[in-house]
Amino acid sequence: TGGGGPSRRSRAPGFRPPARGDGVPLESPQTAGRRLPGRLVDAAARFFSLQRASLYPDETAGGVPRLLVKRVVGLPGDTIRMEGYLAWIKPAGATEFVAEVAMSARPYDVTVGAAGGDGERTPFAGSYPELLLGPGEYFLLGDNRPDSSDSRSWGPVRMERIVAPVVLRYFPLRRFGRV
Repeated sequence: TGGGGPSRRSRAPGFRPPARGDGVPLESPQTAGRRLPGRLVDAAARFFSLQRASLYPDETAGGVPRLLVKRVVGLPGDTIRMEGYLAWIKPAGATEFVAEVAMSARPYDVTVGAAGGDGERTPFAGSYPELLLGPGEYFLLGDNRPDSSDSRSWGPVRMERIVAPVVLRYFPLRRFGRV
């Protein structure tokens, strides 16, 4: 699958498998596989340059971050499809598709407007064909669907790539608290 192989990153202790609706951090597919010595030197360069220099130029000037936070929409065994930026899910053994927000125990908002006014012409279009998730595969989507790089572009993500659940929001400060 497009989620890549197992990550060298270790997961948080006591990490349970993610549930539908959870926000989870994962290593960006574009930065996955960078070795520890390079990441350490890069961290030092970024620290001493106040985030202006990096061994990996795509991580500066608004490029690709090393860690992404995405919403778990599909679980292993689910069949997923998308229409109008909203996911429809048919859990294993079910006969009907159900809207993603109706299946999540956690309420969340999804932005479904057109990306920069381009709508369906963007590479991250609002439609996605049916996809059956295999064992250990998760379908992750950003909440800002028109402008999100997520499973629509890089495919399902294996459990090994997910770092931990998101439990605390600290920015913006007015929304500080448990997630």
